[in-house]
Amino acid sequence: MKPSKYSLPEMIIFAVTALLPVYLIRFHIGPFPTTVLEVVLIAAIGAMIVQLTHPTLSYNKREDVSDQIRENKLLALGSALILIATVIGIVVAPDKREALGIAKAYFWEPMALALLIIAAKPDKEKIRRAAVWGFGASAAVVVIYGLIQYAFPALIPVTWTAERRITSVFDYPNAAALYLAPLVSLFFAMPFGAFLSLAALAIIILAKSAGGLIAAAAALFFLGVSKKRTRLTAVIIAIVAAFIVAFAPQAAGLREQILMRDWSGRVHMIGWKESLAMLRDHPLFGAGLNGFKTVVAPYHHAQGVEIFQYPHNFFLATWSELGLLGIIGFGCLLVWFFRRIYILRSKFYVLCLGAAMIAILVHGLVDVPYFKNDLAMMFWLFIVIVAL
Repeated sequence: MKPSKYSLPEMIIFAVTALLPVYLIRFHIGPFPTTVLEVVLIAAIGAMIVQLTHPTLSYNKREDVSDQIRENKLLALGSALILIATVIGIVVAPDKREALGIAKAYFWEPMALALLIIAAKPDKEKIRRAAVWGFGASAAVVVIYGLIQYAFPALIPVTWTAERRITSVFDYPNAAALYLAPLVSLFFAMPFGAFLSLAALAIIILAKSAGGLIAAAAALFFLGVSKKRTRLTAVIIAIVAAFIVAFAPQAAGLREQILMRDWSGRVHMIGWKESLAMLRDHPLFGAGLNGFKTVVAPYHHAQGVEIFQYPHNFFLATWSELGLLGIIGFGCLLVWFFRRIYILRSKFYVLCLGAAMIAILVHGLVDVPYFKNDLAMMFWLFIVIVAL
């Protein structure tokens, strides 16, 4: 039997990146809720464990796990701290069952798959190619359905019909922007990727997500100034864009959103204020996993403003869900990540990954670009590609 020319990690990476949005297909196995994406991840984790423990395993660049830990100390430390923080987050959470589900779907499964693939040491160029093309496949579906929605507004969920804000395959507009904003810069690492990047940017604009648009713009600016031949062009475009946003009458709406003067901005600031008040009383462990809505309720006094699942800020959401240990853990990961980006900066796809993480962090100023099945896995896939 002729062996496959694709390794198991490559096939897994392509399948997972192409299927990230299928977390939207939810069902129960007995009393336990799950998603199609979770089933895919569990199958992938099982396959990787079998492959890594098989006596005939023979990756060209395989190294002992202990050697890899020494080479990536901050990655190992950050991962360990986050794992410990998830256990504590379950213990302090108001609803232990819900907290366990969040820990499993947002942390344990994505981290397990990511670290198993890193341990396997597959060919980094092939893994990068599989990831970019997989992301391209899923983004193409998001883009195409988003354009169909815009052409036929009856397909837009009723909550967003009046504003004509498309959601694509997702439940709400910002979910489409959260998914696509990091990929806008990443697609420049693939042939003809600029076309897909522009299409993804169009969906963000049609979703009317100011946070997603600014995040994508920040990522593209980072990518532009990272290369000497495009540095001046990127700076000029940024200055012109800033001038237009600051003074053009047509940009008044966007200007109000950036300055947090619209209703959404005021709601964000109310949420941040209440979150900080809660965290002052729970500084060490936060509210626990999935505990924000319950624990922040006594601090919520704004009439007509709902309590959201998380505070719309990555830092505050992480502090609430995982406590200070989680903040330190993510800090270690990000320091390690950008240090790797700097070391490997001669490779263009590495700069594209750095730009993608910039988009996540910028969007994280006004939203939560991690605590969702697809976004958590996306984050750890970026870790995988940079680690190899």
